[in-house]
Amino acid sequence: MKQTPTGGEDEYLNYMLLEYREKDSLQKQNRPLYFPKPLKIVPVAHCEPIVRLQFYPFQTPQAEKNGGQGRAVPKTRAQLGRYLSVSRDGILNYWSERFKLTRTVNLDQLKRAPPSTSIQQIWVTDMICLSNLNLLAIASTGRDVGGNCRIPVPALLKNTSKYFLCFKVALHNNWCHQIRFLPELNAVATCCASDQTSMVLTTVPHSQKAKIHNSFFQLRKGILCFDYSPEFNILVTGGFDRIVRIWNPYVNNCATSQMKGHSTAITHIVVNSSDNKIISISKDKNVRVWDLQDCACLQNIHSRNVTMSRFPISSVHYNRDTNTLVLATFLIGVLHGVVDDVDTVHKLQTSHEQPLCTALYNTNFKQVVSGCHNGVVSVWEILTGEKIMQFQTSPEKAVEVTAMTFDGPKRRLITGSKDGSLRLWNFNNGALLATLPILNDNEVTGVIYINQRIYVSGWSKRVMWYLDVKEDMEMEYSIWNQYHAEDIYSMHAHGNKMLVTASYSGDIIVWNIDSGRAFCRFNACESSRPLLPNRVIDRSAFDRFEASESKGSFDESEWTDSSEDRGEPTVSPSSQGVSVGPGAPQPHPRSPQEDKDGSCSSTPEMIQEEESGAEKENEKTHQKKSPKQRCKSGKPQPISAKELEKPRLAVEKALFLGTRERSPNTAILLTSAADGYVYAWSIHHLGGLLGKFRAVHSEGTAISTMSTDLQDQMLLTGDSTGYIMLWDIERYCFCMQGEREGMAPLEKAIHLPSLIPRYCKVTGPRRMKVEKRTEVVDGWSISLTPPPLLSSWRGHLKGIVSLEYVERFRLIVTASLDCNVRLWTIAGSYIGTFGQAQWRVGDPHAFPWELPVDLRRVGSCQTLKVLNQGTQPHWNCAKRILETLTQQKLRHTAMASTASDLQELVPADPRIAQYSNDQIEETWQHWQEKGKQTSSILGLAYKQKLRHHLPSCPPDLQVSFSSREQLRVYKSMPCTSLLPIIQPPVPELLKEQQQKTQDGADMLGKQKRNNKRGAHVRFSSAKGARRKSIAPKQQTRGGSSIA
Repeated sequence: MKQTPTGGEDEYLNYMLLEYREKDSLQKQNRPLYFPKPLKIVPVAHCEPIVRLQFYPFQTPQAEKNGGQGRAVPKTRAQLGRYLSVSRDGILNYWSERFKLTRTVNLDQLKRAPPSTSIQQIWVTDMICLSNLNLLAIASTGRDVGGNCRIPVPALLKNTSKYFLCFKVALHNNWCHQIRFLPELNAVATCCASDQTSMVLTTVPHSQKAKIHNSFFQLRKGILCFDYSPEFNILVTGGFDRIVRIWNPYVNNCATSQMKGHSTAITHIVVNSSDNKIISISKDKNVRVWDLQDCACLQNIHSRNVTMSRFPISSVHYNRDTNTLVLATFLIGVLHGVVDDVDTVHKLQTSHEQPLCTALYNTNFKQVVSGCHNGVVSVWEILTGEKIMQFQTSPEKAVEVTAMTFDGPKRRLITGSKDGSLRLWNFNNGALLATLPILNDNEVTGVIYINQRIYVSGWSKRVMWYLDVKEDMEMEYSIWNQYHAEDIYSMHAHGNKMLVTASYSGDIIVWNIDSGRAFCRFNACESSRPLLPNRVIDRSAFDRFEASESKGSFDESEWTDSSEDRGEPTVSPSSQGVSVGPGAPQPHPRSPQEDKDGSCSSTPEMIQEEESGAEKENEKTHQKKSPKQRCKSGKPQPISAKELEKPRLAVEKALFLGTRERSPNTAILLTSAADGYVYAWSIHHLGGLLGKFRAVHSEGTAISTMSTDLQDQMLLTGDSTGYIMLWDIERYCFCMQGEREGMAPLEKAIHLPSLIPRYCKVTGPRRMKVEKRTEVVDGWSISLTPPPLLSSWRGHLKGIVSLEYVERFRLIVTASLDCNVRLWTIAGSYIGTFGQAQWRVGDPHAFPWELPVDLRRVGSCQTLKVLNQGTQPHWNCAKRILETLTQQKLRHTAMASTASDLQELVPADPRIAQYSNDQIEETWQHWQEKGKQTSSILGLAYKQKLRHHLPSCPPDLQVSFSSREQLRVYKSMPCTSLLPIIQPPVPELLKEQQQKTQDGADMLGKQKRNNKRGAHVRFSSAKGARRKSIAPKQQTRGGSSIA
């Protein structure tokens, strides 16, 4: 009898289906490309296509001698060598590993034949490298094999040699496309484009008498290429049918699996067993990478990206050691793949592609859930660091995830986005369970699940809640009154009774969860005591109120609600008043300047009501003008100092200490402001600010996140520069003013501060120093003594946005704007970064032994000391050297100043001033001539140091004024001023000889000039005579012609 599945089984099947579907999509998205870089073209000067590509490894005798002993050679450099390519016309090229041409050989020039005989050109058909013999075998159309030594094929068939056996087996009735010897099978594999003998495995006999066995593989249209994997003992084939097939060598009737995707015939195929990959190339130059296990296409390189002319690929070589695929036509194309042994890719990989917004730890599933700015949520296994699930919270458009939390049982994830949307997810399979109605399209900054309600706050400046109901029930929600004038930055709960919200303006509002009433407000800049909550009303609502009042149609229900019946502050239609219920603390008086600054502000207007009659009369007259008219009537006011101070006063994080009870002398609320201070508040009506301390190392740094353990023994803070600090707050601001004496000591199972090693203690300039212990403001004493700082180290290069302590494993999970989620021990030891290398919690040997690259580069001495578990790093030694050099430089500066002072005092000394410089110089010369001292110990071997007298002023230097830059003398060697050069007198004999030489030169010059002048006169006279003799002839000729 068949049993129909129940509804629970259907839900379970749907759950498992969605989970595995999401995991499959996650693996496809995170799977890197096998050939990430584009094709590199190597130009080749060939007139014919390349028929074969081979890799010729260099011989390493030392490696062969060692065998497999010692450390293994890295996979990326297992064998060094060079590539060889030969074209059809016999041009052999040698290439380096980076495909730089090193040598070219023309095989036609190697033929040894008599000069008289005519040699016909022979085409090369194949080539193979015999690396063990250091030989190169080349086959050609001349029916011979070899290089320098040619072996005719007919001579091989005679089988006359004692060194080899030759067998002739008739296998194919068509061209053989590929042949290869498979030593693992002791067989020769051949293939052709024939249906009956598509591929044949022929066993190699050990003697001439042994029988030859053939195994035939039949396939329609035949097989054009194949490859063998000895690791998996499989054959991979491709042919005209465009299908990649995997065969068992012992089963020849059918293939074990098929992979379809090519559009033309497959001409080349290779297998990489170490990576479980198959690479196939078709006639149209389409390159595809297949997964050997899943039989799925991992990468498709289209033919338009393989720009290697119009001809099909003629030869392929795949280097498994370097994961390099070389293609050849008339050109050479190189595809460089990713090598698994290179760890730099993993080290530079981040947990998310975009900065993080938060990270949560789920105690039920032992998982870490993180969300980033592009709307992606990732689920990680905390024990191993493995990514389990990843899904997009906004499939249509990437919207930033700004807040996350779990529901009560911690089985669902609630996310809030920048557009105000709220969604409920099953984070184990990425299924969307529900979408809450959007009440406001502003950014969500806080989400808390309490008592079957989802409380939401954000840039809407309001707190709202949704009732967690089933799918078939109507959704209930409510919006509380607005008491924040600026955006809400943080929200936290104390059990299920109280809720606190903190805003950009520094206001901290404490709410009653049951009634939704704001019963207390704190602001460190206004007062250290509790303040009254100020009800805030939007400008648009206030305009509607005045418009209705002027018409006489005021609707009181618009301004009042059920909060009045609960004693909540009621709102009057005034711009400056709000009444408070009985039992509220006395409000802190506001300064007139604050009221002035807020009277015409564009922000929502605070409305507060006072009970004095004079102010009520002023309100009546003031209500006659609308707020817009009042703002237009006056001049535009500049930005007030209060508005400029708001960024510095913004409260980044509010945190309740859940184990403490409400008391005037006990702080149960901690807040961190943008000024780098942590404030401790007592929310009792008689309490206030009990203490504050600076929790950052440098100016301009803010505490961006805080967290505590379940026992509130230790406070964990993360700042905007990436530093993590651990504080002992077990007794901080707890039962102050003498109440601690009558209390019994706290009983804790484990004292967490005692687990922090001593080397984590901060020493040196980063140690927190306090000038004074207390501060009194308006008669209220505030403690300035910080709690004991247990440890401090830098965990990220950018600000930390989330920090959570895992109680069960005593681990710390941090998320940062540097796109990383990291895991640390309570002692500061680095475990790992999610998305990089995996680990095993509980096994210290399985932790990554290397620190993050970014932290090693910029880590301080304190950070490296904590991360190295107390080992003093070399950076500390360098720091000491720098400090020593600085001290020496200060000493030299002090000595130089002392020497200058001494030079000023020497002329004023009466013992020296009574001697002139000439007397001192004369005394020195006298000592040098007669009174040289001798040492009583060294005797005559003693030599006094020579003194060099510096000139009173630098020497005079001859500098031409035509130069643009004048030579400046800053320091000169001991020397005297340069004397003018005096020319020696010239002898009389030399003068007479020079005079005769000059006179002779003058006479010779006159003779040359006279000779030139005489020649010119003779030429002119001869020319004139010729003219006189020619003239009569012309007359005679002219006369005869006339006659």
